[in-house]
Amino acid sequence: MGPARSAALAVVLSLLLFWTVATPLLAQGPAGRLSIASDVELFGTGPLMGGGHITWTLSGEEARELRGKILHLFDEYAQVPRGFAYAGAATGRIGDGRIESSEGLAYTGFVENELEGGLTGGPGTPIGYFLLDRSDLIDPDEQAGFNRSTFGLLGTDINSTQDIQIRFLFNGFTTTTDSVFPLSTRAYADVLHTVFSFEQRQSSSLTSSAGYNASWPFLEEDGWHVTTVDGTRAMGLWNETTQTYLVNADASTRSFMDRVLAPLAPGFDLRFATSVRASFAYTGQVADAGDQLSLEVSRNAPAYTDWAPLTINGSQTLPPTPVGQWATADVNLSAYIGQQIRLRFRFVSDLVGVDRGFFVRDFAISAPSVYEGEVLESDAHYLIGLLSFSDPRLATGGVHAIRTPGGEILYYSAVWGTNAPPDDSIRFRTFDALENPQILLGAMLVASYAISRAQEAAYDRYREAHPSVYRPAVHRAKWLHRAGKVGMGILVLFYFLPTALFPLGLRVFVGGPAYLFLALTLGLLLGLGTRAYYRQKLEEAPPPVAPQDVLLGRTEAGGSAPAAAVPLVHCTSCLKEVAEGEKTYFCSCGALYHLRCAAGLMRCSNCRKPISVEVVRKERIVSMRCEACGEIVAIPEGTDPRTVTCRVCGGRLRQLDAGKRYLILASNPAIAFVWMRDLAKGGAPALCFSPAAPDRLRLEYGVKDMQILRVSATAPDALDPKKLDPVGLKAILPLARAGKGGVILYDGLDQFVTESSLGEVIRFLRKANDMAFVHAVTVLGRVGPGSLADDEVRRLRAEFDEILDLTAQL
Repeated sequence: MGPARSAALAVVLSLLLFWTVATPLLAQGPAGRLSIASDVELFGTGPLMGGGHITWTLSGEEARELRGKILHLFDEYAQVPRGFAYAGAATGRIGDGRIESSEGLAYTGFVENELEGGLTGGPGTPIGYFLLDRSDLIDPDEQAGFNRSTFGLLGTDINSTQDIQIRFLFNGFTTTTDSVFPLSTRAYADVLHTVFSFEQRQSSSLTSSAGYNASWPFLEEDGWHVTTVDGTRAMGLWNETTQTYLVNADASTRSFMDRVLAPLAPGFDLRFATSVRASFAYTGQVADAGDQLSLEVSRNAPAYTDWAPLTINGSQTLPPTPVGQWATADVNLSAYIGQQIRLRFRFVSDLVGVDRGFFVRDFAISAPSVYEGEVLESDAHYLIGLLSFSDPRLATGGVHAIRTPGGEILYYSAVWGTNAPPDDSIRFRTFDALENPQILLGAMLVASYAISRAQEAAYDRYREAHPSVYRPAVHRAKWLHRAGKVGMGILVLFYFLPTALFPLGLRVFVGGPAYLFLALTLGLLLGLGTRAYYRQKLEEAPPPVAPQDVLLGRTEAGGSAPAAAVPLVHCTSCLKEVAEGEKTYFCSCGALYHLRCAAGLMRCSNCRKPISVEVVRKERIVSMRCEACGEIVAIPEGTDPRTVTCRVCGGRLRQLDAGKRYLILASNPAIAFVWMRDLAKGGAPALCFSPAAPDRLRLEYGVKDMQILRVSATAPDALDPKKLDPVGLKAILPLARAGKGGVILYDGLDQFVTESSLGEVIRFLRKANDMAFVHAVTVLGRVGPGSLADDEVRRLRAEFDEILDLTAQL
């Protein structure tokens, strides 16, 4: 794959990641929202340990509401009033109507405490599969840390409109080994507000404590006091002597929130609540309907003079009960959220008759503070180890998973409202053999190697089935090998991005079992499919027969001789056509020679068997015209004119064909270097591989300006014969890319084989010769006669176009 394609793939993957993770950020609610961005980094093989960061960002109305709560509690009260979660704690109050660092640090300190388990002293806050047990501002410096860890709080007042940002860091751990956990959680959203929750219950014994009335939250006034009735402590209005109430009475007992902070806190502060309910138990008997008890509310702080009755169970007065029976009343005060109110019990009686009256106990008020609004949640989980995520169940949120050899990364994003977080979940396991990222990595590598190796092996077998002279024209089925690359790309993609299909609208998580099945299927389909394809091509179109494989005059079994000679028959030695009527020699191996060629050979160049031809050995002189200058030159009959120098022009009588591959059988390397020098004339590049010392070769054969690489397993600074592939190929590459033709000489191939192996040398030659053929580079390879076995020479011969047996001439 080229650089442009790689870059395009990288861009596509980046866009997929951005679309999956960042799309929810593009929408903004008109009233503002709370954005929660968290990341956690855990690592280990047993209990996972680590930590992370949380960033809360509030905009619009949500920022204004939180800023108002902080100002009301921390800038108006010197200490947290009774009933709030952190009652009695210092608020850092400055009282200037702005949030100062002392007030902000007090608030964030309470948030930190809530994350760590709150006033219950719990072990921390459970977040999915891990427990958050320690937290702090991202910059814990007491003086400047608040300003660096927050934005939009310090120095702001109730009219400020900028967004708020608060950043925390935390420690966390997990000991679970297998759990299905929710991806969304209210814990991060609510923790900013739970510090403002109000929850208080009257003492069951109605005894005084630390500056508080025994009847808290009601004053013992206007005749109301704590007494004992039916063996129970309660608050009532009656005379212990007569055990009745007074006639014509109008008596009230008012509530207060915190007596210590009076007169700052005479009423209940509901400016922080999201819902409010009050409840109490009562018993009462009256003489007639003119004697009534009601619960009233006043909201004109701080005077609290305009009282209005509350409706309880559809009535503004409490109905009497039988003697000794207690009733429970519950009243919803949510209509007064955002205000400061005061409550009172008011009893009135007429002039007719008296009775025991009403008694009240177990008064409780609950005003929790939680987040109400839109939440944009973005979580990142970076886990290092043998663990894995699997089986996501998504209702509305988005998940993006990245699987790596070191662990897994999970991104989750969702937008949810005040009702509840979406029902999104995923499974977490510390070790699952089918989901383990390290095991899946091995499956990816094995499957990719199997596809590549099977396709290359199938093509090599197909190519080897053709004679060497035709192999350069045997091409791959590009579409099939590209399909193999696509298959390997799919394996890489789904290994690293099991959620790669999510941005396309397909919520398919490629988990471990699915990935293993995909790897096995692609490996078998592309590997065996390629092999079957090339086998079928061989069956449909058998490889052509090389010229030396067609024997002149050979007949099929049981047939008759052909009527005429086959015109494409070539001599095994000189590879020239055998004209009709020429005298020929057949070796027992089937090789065909001109009679004159066979007479100049001691052994068959194909099977290395001795040639016995009754030929008059007397040397005969023949004349031949020089190819370069045209002069007639006399040479011994049977001599290869390519080895003879013209006495007039000094050139070869016949030149080697440029771009062909010649295997030379000669004990003396002189002719090979002469040919290399001839082919390099005119500035064509030349490269020589030889086991001999380069300086000696340059001096002896006059090739001073040519590049010579020494190939030896023992000589210093030499190329190891076992590393011809790839080191030798890298040396050839510049010559081939030059596009100027040229020549490559492998001098002493037999020594390369001896110090390495025939298989390695042939693999090197196969690749190098293909490069040379494409760029019209002439290749010469010299082998010493008798240095290799006949079958080894035959295998080398298959990699060259022509063999020049000069053992009888040089």
